[in-house]
Amino acid sequence: MNPMSRHACAPEPLRFRAARALRGFGGLLCTRYPRFVFGLAPGADEIPVFIFHEVEVETFARQLEFLRTNGYRTLPLEEFLALSARKSGPRRGREVLLTFDDARLNFHESALPALRATRSHATLFAPTLWMDGAQLPGGERFMSWSQLKECAESGLVDVAAHGHRHTLVFDSARLAGFATPRLLERYDIYDWPMRHTDGGDILGRPVPGSPIYGATPLLSARRRYLESAALREACTALVARVGAEEFFRRPDCYARLIGLHRSLAASHPGRFASQREFIALVASEFELSRAAFEEHLGFVPAAFAHPWGLGSALSLQMARRFGIRGVFGVATDFGTARAIARAGGEPVPVFGRHKGDWLELLPGRNRARLLPVLARKLAGLGQQQHLAH
Repeated sequence: MNPMSRHACAPEPLRFRAARALRGFGGLLCTRYPRFVFGLAPGADEIPVFIFHEVEVETFARQLEFLRTNGYRTLPLEEFLALSARKSGPRRGREVLLTFDDARLNFHESALPALRATRSHATLFAPTLWMDGAQLPGGERFMSWSQLKECAESGLVDVAAHGHRHTLVFDSARLAGFATPRLLERYDIYDWPMRHTDGGDILGRPVPGSPIYGATPLLSARRRYLESAALREACTALVARVGAEEFFRRPDCYARLIGLHRSLAASHPGRFASQREFIALVASEFELSRAAFEEHLGFVPAAFAHPWGLGSALSLQMARRFGIRGVFGVATDFGTARAIARAGGEPVPVFGRHKGDWLELLPGRNRARLLPVLARKLAGLGQQQHLAH
């Protein structure tokens, strides 16, 4: 546990907390609920796709057994893409696609043995910067390239792309909060937007006191805001003078930070990246990912899962440019896909995914009950996928 968790912080301003809480309710409204959640069979042209990040050994084994006893086949990626491309024709039976994001060590240690034991297939989306990423803070929790290669050679796991950096970027000058001991403990390394410095971009958790601005996933963003390094350094220095734990226990800690930020914002403004800079940054997610796949695995990825969401029209165009044949989002992305299609068609086929805890709501023997699943989801509405919004 983070040692800072032993000390309480002063309450964060309501406007920061309320804005984050609205994300959970927005996601609830945007989610596309499949027929099988309500006890109906999936549509004739639907192959349910499930997303996992980490699994518990017993739970995942039970889910695989549920699929096996009810006649569901877990598809290899190529077969899924081929079947999805068919506009008509009979299905061979019950089929699902299991996908895992992030290529965390948990996949190699817990999911892969279960897949081998049952001869089940899965698709693993890997963010290439973090593979063998022990040089990055928190990178030791991810798989190595040798472990990815083992998965790819197993005949059961298709390794595909999850971008390179797997990051958020600031897309607004709107102040969304500050990095506090409590938030640094609560939010993971992915959940903090990439910071811009004169020496390059920095990923991972920021220094306590760092201002956090409105942010969105890089591949879903339309622009990038480059914050003022001088303003950030002034805020972090204010905190460092007394220490983060002591500073954020003070009742006036936020008032002092907000006042300092306001007093320096005009003389030390940030700026928005130029269109050329931004397009190059988005393109690099695909360029660097593809190059790493070729170097370490000897092939180029066939599919791409966007971190956090389906991605922007620009990122979908980039996916097509770099030879991606299928793009995956999450359950909130079905509406986004329809909007992109109405705006001029999808550059590549796009697929939404359902959280793994919905898997046992598929029709079959020993099907799970809906209400406990919904109760868990409602209880987690306040848990956000990332800090800024």
